[in-house]
Amino acid sequence: MQHPNSENGDQDAKGSPVRTLRQKLVVRIAFLLSLALLPIGLVAMGQSWRALTITHDNLEAGIHARTSALVEPERRALFSKMGTARALANTLGATELSAEECTSIMQRVQQTDERLAFAGLVERGSISRCNSAGRTFDFMPDSRSDSLFANPEPYITFNPQGSATELPVIIIAYPTFGPDESLKGFVTISFASEPLLQSDSAEALGGDVALVTFNKYGDILSTFTPEGPISNYLPEGLSYQEFVNQDDSFFTATTQSGEARLISVVPILAGEVYALSSWNQAALQRSNSPWFTATTLLFPFLMWLVGIVVAVVSLNRLVLRHVSDLGRRMKRFALHRSVETSERIADAPSELQSINVTFESMADQLLRDEAELENALFEREVLLKEVHHRVKNNLQLISSIINMQVRQVGSPDAVAALRKFQDRVTSLASVHRALYQEPSLTQIRFDVLLGDLVQQVNTLGTGDKDPVEIQMDVDPVTLLPDQTSPLAMVTTEALSNAFKYGGPGRDGVFRLSISLKETVSEDRTTVNLTIENSIDPDTSTSGGSGLGNRLILAFVSQLDGKIEQIEEEERYRLSLTFAYQPFSPE
Repeated sequence: MQHPNSENGDQDAKGSPVRTLRQKLVVRIAFLLSLALLPIGLVAMGQSWRALTITHDNLEAGIHARTSALVEPERRALFSKMGTARALANTLGATELSAEECTSIMQRVQQTDERLAFAGLVERGSISRCNSAGRTFDFMPDSRSDSLFANPEPYITFNPQGSATELPVIIIAYPTFGPDESLKGFVTISFASEPLLQSDSAEALGGDVALVTFNKYGDILSTFTPEGPISNYLPEGLSYQEFVNQDDSFFTATTQSGEARLISVVPILAGEVYALSSWNQAALQRSNSPWFTATTLLFPFLMWLVGIVVAVVSLNRLVLRHVSDLGRRMKRFALHRSVETSERIADAPSELQSINVTFESMADQLLRDEAELENALFEREVLLKEVHHRVKNNLQLISSIINMQVRQVGSPDAVAALRKFQDRVTSLASVHRALYQEPSLTQIRFDVLLGDLVQQVNTLGTGDKDPVEIQMDVDPVTLLPDQTSPLAMVTTEALSNAFKYGGPGRDGVFRLSISLKETVSEDRTTVNLTIENSIDPDTSTSGGSGLGNRLILAFVSQLDGKIEQIEEEERYRLSLTFAYQPFSPE
């Protein structure tokens, strides 16, 4: 009988797909290995990020160094010219010179440096009487020159068309003061910017780089580009003046055309002139590219993934496939009792080979034990059937002897008593015949046995009475021998009484109704046997010895059942109900 909650139990055993996945050995090993490798992975990612940071810092320092190297000729030129202007300013401030003497000094200075285009003293009002050209210049005043005379300080600028030379020149102005600290003017020297640009040759730059130098006011002094204007290599809206009075600056910017450039700003003369270089990011920042960064940071994850894959593959090859094969063979042995030898087990670890040897030994031992048990059980069944067969033969022999005795007895009462006893012996013989004819010695189909008993009693019990109309309504009922024997005796006594005391009713028909029902409830199973016969209302049923009724009550007590007997005007009914006794091996 199936337990009511067995289906739910099976479902709970199977579990949900997520739970089933979590219980797999591969998943658990992968999870534990992930936890074990997690600290190492985090440390590796931290080291990778640190390496990227160091690489970025090295790249920044390298670009600053390359920018400084590219503008080194300009720095030396500006530093030299600034020193010349400072020396002239100190000389003119320390002594009072005439215009001719001052002009002579300026001309000698120009002759010593072939790159100088002009050297002179610019006084208030932007007038120069002392200069290397030997004539008076009246420069066009502007707001910046007025502010310089108000707040004198060194000044470097670019003029695309010099007033004295009418050539593109870089101008360096240095204030000179008299002994009384009064401003005499600005010593101004200019040199051609073309040689400055020529020094920034493409071969010297050695890469896709654009270069621009500017002063502290944000004015461009010189530029160099591979092609096109400098604005093509710089971000839109870039202000040069924001880099003044700052240390080296480095950042990534996008040009107007959408190209990513690396921008480096280094001072040439601190506080005065600065150089800005624009580098091709794709050419120089391969190590800082998104792809490189992503692969560097993903490398620890890839190593973790490779470790998991190697562990899972190794686990599957070394353990799981052998365990699965062993489980399949165990299942086959459980279902078909067949021991299959595996060819894969030779590659298994020694521990699994030991388990396999133990399983095969256990399976062989189980097969031998089961064969011995089957032989012993077969012998027991043969012996028991032989016992029941001999008991049945002996009972039939006793019945035959009683039959012979009946023929020699002349008293009707003695004949009736012997016939009654013969019915009881024959009933027991029928039980033993059913026991040795059934395939199972522990269970008997009582509904089949009931039909034999009815036919047997009907043959022996009718005598000279009217034919009996028998109606049977039986369910398939299987009982143990302990319940079959007393129930058969109750049936025999009840049928004998029915044939003995029964008779036709008022309609003239002798009826016998037999019912065998099995009722299954939640807590137990009950069996009900009902035998009902018609009686002649004009014939008395008294006069019996009462032995049959006492035997019925005795057998009912063995069944631990409940009996109910009802006698009415034209019928008699016996109903027996008892609990079904399940088989329980001792």
